[in-house]
This record gives sequence, C-alpha cells and structure tokens, in this order.
Amino acid sequence: MIDNSQMNEIIQNAYGSLELNNFATLGRPDHKMWETPFFGVADGNDPYFDFLREHIGPFHHNPVEAFRLRYPGEGDPSNLRVVSVCFPQTQETKESQAKESKCPSREWIVTRGEWEPLIREFAEKVTAQLDRIGVRSVSSELVPGFVFHEVGKQGLSSSWSQRHVAFIAGLGTFGLSDGLITQKGKAVRFTSFVMEADLDTMPRQYAGHHDWCLYFQDGSCGLCMIRCPIGAISHNGHDKNACADYEEIFATKYWPADIDKSTYIFGCGLCQVGIPCENQRP
Repeated sequence: MIDNSQMNEIIQNAYGSLELNNFATLGRPDHKMWETPFFGVADGNDPYFDFLREHIGPFHHNPVEAFRLRYPGEGDPSNLRVVSVCFPQTQETKESQAKESKCPSREWIVTRGEWEPLIREFAEKVTAQLDRIGVRSVSSELVPGFVFHEVGKQGLSSSWSQRHVAFIAGLGTFGLSDGLITQKGKAVRFTSFVMEADLDTMPRQYAGHHDWCLYFQDGSCGLCMIRCPIGAISHNGHDKNACADYEEIFATKYWPADIDKSTYIFGCGLCQVGIPCENQRP
C-alpha cells in the first residue's frame, strides 16, 4: 500500500515535473505560477460528506460515488481516503494583485485562466504514479460526472466542492468571503483525489467552519468587504451571483487585449489579498 510520506513524494514529483507551471503567457517562462503544494487527508466515512449533501444539495457526491465514476460498482468507504491538495499563489502574484482595486492583475488572470490545463496535467501525473504502484484512485479533474448546478441564491454549486473537501481534510476554515483560510493563507486553489489507501487522516485543528476567520472570531477584521470592488461581500456573507455578474462585466469591458480569453475561465480574487489571511492563518 502507501503511506503519507509516499503520498507526499508522489505529489511533489508530479508538481516538480509540471510543464505548464509558468508565466510563459506573460513572457516569463522561468517564473512559477504556483508554489509547492501541501495536502490533507480525510476518511471516506467522514460524516461531513453526508452533511455536504444535505446542505449543498443531493447532487453532491460522497467519496464512494466519486470513486465509482472511474470504478463502477466498486469502493468501500471504510477503505477510501480523500486527499485534498492545496496550491498557494506565488508572492509575485499576490503582490501584483494587492496593487489592484477594481480588476484582477494580469498574473492573477493567467493563474486562474490556465488553472484547468495545469491541474489536469498534475492529476494525470499523480494518478499515473498511483496506478503504477497498484493504488486505485480517481481525480476530480479527469473523469466525467463532476459537474456544476445552479442553486437559486446559493449560486453555482459543484457536485464535488474542492473547498469543502479541503475543510474536511483538515486544511482550513472558511472566511467571510467564502474562501478557505489555510496555514498558507487564502490565496490558494485546490484539487483532490479519492483512493483506496490506508493513509493517516489529518486531524482538524478547528471545531467550527469559521474558526480561522478574524471577522467571525471577534469582529476585528472584514477587510475582504473593502477589497471587493462591487460590494459582493457584506456582513451577511458572500453573494456569489453578484460575483458572477461582475466577472461578466470585466470579461466584456476590461479584459487585457493581449491575453486570449477564448479558453479562459475568469476569477476576480481581489478579496484574497491585502488582508490578514493572505499568507497565513491569522
């Protein structure tokens, strides 16, 4: 089988061999887009997966259902682990983003727009290594069935929420803006794998889903509200539909002329920098 140390080695080998982890689009092929990833592990039987189905929607997969997208009819939750992998933004990208107040920086646009092909490359490398040592796994990036649903005021919701999976795997808690605050801060993105493995689960160093957010701790923060250019973050939380409307306005009116947007997904992310949880758990 495989232990946590071997899992980390597989993740780091895949990361180190990524061909797409650079800013070639901006003429800087020697500059990394993403810093070294880290990971957490959740048990396939964790009751929080049932909680997600109840509160996000009946369409949200549990680990067995996710595993069966690649191995139909297979999978015992007691033998499954969910590995959530966190990719932090580079300091270069965060500094460029912090200077902006109305639109994301060029670096941020590229890291979001080129995330899908990069993370697919990463997922292919990880699953190939697991396959070679006989560990059956499924990546949310590589099989059909991981889809999005429009859920009223809740907005666009995934059948496999990477942030919620990361919360279950012990990587962090949610802030007022709905971003996940990790030990490396909130300027991060996630992917995950469901696998048959006897990995040690990561204990959650928190009791509630807002424990690492200063606003929810004692009301001492709220800077993400100020950073948002359209007021989509308020004392009532995050308005995902307002975010989506702003993204459409930006993509239509303000997109940089020298960056091809035809294959890009846009993401604002101004609320993830210039705040106490930009780089760390505050």
